[in-house]
Amino acid sequence: MKKMITALPFLLLLLALAACKEDDPPNPFDERVEVPGGPDTLNLELEPTSIEGLHARIFRPTCANSGCHDGTFEPNFRTIESTYNTLLFQPIIKNDLQGSYEYRVLPGQVDASQLVARLTFDIDGNSGVMPLVVEPDSDWEQTKAQHIEHIKTWIREGAKDVAGNPGVLNDNGRPGMRGVAARGNDWLPRSRNGRGAIEVSRAMPSVELYFALSDDQISPAELGHRKVRFASDIDGFADQPELPLEVLSAAEFQEGFEGETVPYYHKVTIDPMDYASEVGQTVYFRVYVRDDANPITEIPADGGAPYIKHYFSFILPQ
Repeated sequence: MKKMITALPFLLLLLALAACKEDDPPNPFDERVEVPGGPDTLNLELEPTSIEGLHARIFRPTCANSGCHDGTFEPNFRTIESTYNTLLFQPIIKNDLQGSYEYRVLPGQVDASQLVARLTFDIDGNSGVMPLVVEPDSDWEQTKAQHIEHIKTWIREGAKDVAGNPGVLNDNGRPGMRGVAARGNDWLPRSRNGRGAIEVSRAMPSVELYFALSDDQISPAELGHRKVRFASDIDGFADQPELPLEVLSAAEFQEGFEGETVPYYHKVTIDPMDYASEVGQTVYFRVYVRDDANPITEIPADGGAPYIKHYFSFILPQ
């Protein structure tokens, strides 16, 4: 009887923990996937034919090795952003004898994308087939046909960026995202090791959401339209009202999505309880901006990576 009494508090603790687990919202960051040739990476529902899926499964573990495409020379496969920006519409260094290729990746045109050629045959009879060197623990030789097909699908479907926008040949590319931050009395933390939803207390009467945006031609402060929408559904933005974004006269500098310090030029102040009615609820948001040459850009778009959509959200923690 004494042993049963001693164990009772421990059993009650286990039951309490189990009950809490059932009440927790689904955590898309729980799943992990082993990346051959590299460390574990968060799964985050990575689509294998998306740029983030290609980077996690192919470009980073197989190509971004020391002395190869690790920033030593282009394409630069160190990050998703550098991978995308050094592939799309980028001029090539080596061509075939017929001069068939103009760009490393030409969205929508697999046969005209030099990247595919470099992975499938010796383009000039002297350069070899990429990758020239494969790490001992890489599964490239066993899975290269599938990997190459995934790359082809990404190109065929428009070579979309992480926000779901297809690549467009334009002297002025679409605006992009560099980070999202929030401040109540102080700068607010995020769930999921700094990559999930912003944690907002129910006691906060107002929260300032800050957005770090980018454009290749103009200052982010000069972007037009400048609106934000909120939704309780991750892709339910079509009929939601828009709020104006305030443009700051001087940027706030905080951590961006890639971990570096970036300037934040736009913000909106909200009462979080206008959008979240209960503890544990996640509220998603998107920004809408326009530069001088493109239509309104939605960030993130419906076709964007799930983990980017979760990054653009806040939650009322348990």
